[in-house]
Amino acid sequence: MILWSVNLVGGFKMPLPSQCSKEFACIPEHFLDDAMDLLVLTSRIPKALESFVLDDFLSFIIMFMGSTSYIKNPYLRAKMVEVLNCWMPQRSGLSSTASLFEGHQLCLDYLVRNLLKLYVDIEFTGSHTQFFDKFNIRHNIAELLEYLWDVPSHRNAWRQIAKEEEKGVYLNFLNFLINDSIYLLDESLNKILELKEIEAEMTNTVEWERRPAQEREERLRVFHQWENIVRFDMRLANEDVGMLAFTSEQIPAPFLLPEMVERVASMLNYFLLQLAGPQRKSLTVKDPEKYEFKPKQLLKQIATIYVHISRGDKESVFPAAISKDGRAYNDQLFASAANILWKIGGDPKIIQEFMQLAGRAKAAASEAMDAEAILGDIPDEFLDPIQYTLMKDPVTLPSSKVTVDRPVIIRHLLSDSTDPFNRSHLTQDMLIPNTELKLQIEEFVQSQQLRKRTAAVSEIGQADGADDMAE
Repeated sequence: MILWSVNLVGGFKMPLPSQCSKEFACIPEHFLDDAMDLLVLTSRIPKALESFVLDDFLSFIIMFMGSTSYIKNPYLRAKMVEVLNCWMPQRSGLSSTASLFEGHQLCLDYLVRNLLKLYVDIEFTGSHTQFFDKFNIRHNIAELLEYLWDVPSHRNAWRQIAKEEEKGVYLNFLNFLINDSIYLLDESLNKILELKEIEAEMTNTVEWERRPAQEREERLRVFHQWENIVRFDMRLANEDVGMLAFTSEQIPAPFLLPEMVERVASMLNYFLLQLAGPQRKSLTVKDPEKYEFKPKQLLKQIATIYVHISRGDKESVFPAAISKDGRAYNDQLFASAANILWKIGGDPKIIQEFMQLAGRAKAAASEAMDAEAILGDIPDEFLDPIQYTLMKDPVTLPSSKVTVDRPVIIRHLLSDSTDPFNRSHLTQDMLIPNTELKLQIEEFVQSQQLRKRTAAVSEIGQADGADDMAE
């Protein structure tokens, strides 16, 4: 079945023909679905595949896993990842599967690329359960990606993809990774607070026993349900934060793009506030390991991500992005986090660089306040209508004719390919640069800066004149 399907597209070679052949399109989907089910089943039987050569199966999976033209059903493509997960050496128990991943040419050339693409594609499955399904599927993808990162040839391929697709599929992957990290950690921490509330109710045995039996049963049911949710969400959050940590070390550039850097900084600041802010003690639970809640490890990873991105920041945009976050940033938070890191045995070099970054962020905050004072009242037409900040690269949306700042609208398009003002279809290549408005904004900034300098010189002159008169 596998060989016959591959022959319909010209054999085991990549890339696939751009047009799906009619013969392949006519294959009933359940044929391939049954084949993947059989592979998953046999792969879970200890040593069942020990004497089998799996190269052709691997080639088939790599060829079609990333192609929406040939296999439209995202759940079938996700099942292919499930097969590969079963073949990871630490799971299969077979040394032969290590050479399968590390010596197979199609695997070396395309596996990471297709996994990243599927990670993005799975955001929208068309199913009414797509929001929850994506976390299970991305969990399998994340496990496989983490394994491949430790294989030098795959890590090199990953770096190359990030460079080639910095504003393509890789940026989309990073955006969804950040989205998931924020949602999962936020949801987990909120549920922990609710679990503590029910625990407190049950601890007060006198009041608890006075409640009707049906009410107690319902509260217990909710308690156990939330326990499972927290355990699952926290496991995925740990995976996502871990992936942000190891990728930011060697691939910091995408984190620093104009459309991404403020979002990354806001995410890290929010995590830092939860783990090192004044409310952190409210997250203390009796048995954190039960929920896979590892606050010390998370805090160390968050600090490490800050430092990794800072090391790659050649244009010093990261400190300004950190201080620009009005929701979670304050300079005392970084000092508090550093103190906790020292107490829990954090890496001294990371802590030192973390505090140096905090100092640069504080300086950037001061500079931003001075710049804001210089600009004074900014004309409304120079402000981005979404963020209400001064635009630097204004672009006009073709359908609604609204002008917005390019980084702001690109950040929106990473998650939603529609015009935010009328919901019509919109992509990055459809944005129309508003060069006339950009020149007006630049002239306004220059004139305000000149006015401020002139006023400062005048004040100095008046002060010198007053000193002369006094003499």
